[in-house]
Amino acid sequence: MKVTILGSGTSQGVPIVGCTCRACTSTDPKDKRLRVSLYIETDKTINGKPLRILIDTSPDFRQQMLLNNITDIDAVLYTHYHVDHIMGLDDIRQINQLHKKYVELYANTETANRIRQTFSYIFDENTYKGGGIPLVNLHEVELKPFDVMGQQVIPIEYKHGPTTVYGFRIGDLAYMTDCNFIPEAEFEKLHGLKVLIIDALRYRKHETHFSVDEAIAAAGRINAAKTYFTHMTHDIIHAEASSKLPVNIEFAYDGLMFEV
Repeated sequence: MKVTILGSGTSQGVPIVGCTCRACTSTDPKDKRLRVSLYIETDKTINGKPLRILIDTSPDFRQQMLLNNITDIDAVLYTHYHVDHIMGLDDIRQINQLHKKYVELYANTETANRIRQTFSYIFDENTYKGGGIPLVNLHEVELKPFDVMGQQVIPIEYKHGPTTVYGFRIGDLAYMTDCNFIPEAEFEKLHGLKVLIIDALRYRKHETHFSVDEAIAAAGRINAAKTYFTHMTHDIIHAEASSKLPVNIEFAYDGLMFEV
């Protein structure tokens, strides 16, 4: 699989509007963080092309597609319904128009219901279609492996404060953003990973996210061959913070590409 980090920042992104801290004024491109999202080209094929899976449509979805020269997706997996993870959905329209196809969406029941509520015009048959609306099929998934156009996906359920979030394991890759508690039973799904991408908000403790130290502890428990941290605030200055991590752990950054 080919994997691209489209965004590695928090709900406000980095730089934050009006902030003049060292991270927000940094000239290092790795300190510029759009809202979190992941793009995967699997080894499954559709019409001779790789199956393309996006995790979350962030508010920066359009910009992320342009910056990374991505012109097609087949499916979107949603982790949860918070604004920084769903609000780019309307920009699916260009995929529809360019490739003359629907895009398949997958989410747990709560997230699916919130998407229907937030984007009611997409799912209301009485919506005026003249301006164009996203053409999507929304599938509700449960806490068991499910099929995405020939690719098996294993959902991983955990907590983001009071919110239930789904992470996803696809082959030897697992993606677990917005996390502060992993139930014991879910660790069983994470054995033998080659790559783990997991939440590490900042150094200070937070009510709904792993701190860097907590993420290091979780990564040690999961023991993937390689771990990347994501969803970082402006507390993290990439070059300085990277030198303090264990050898098999790195901070992700926007545009990072690797193969699994």
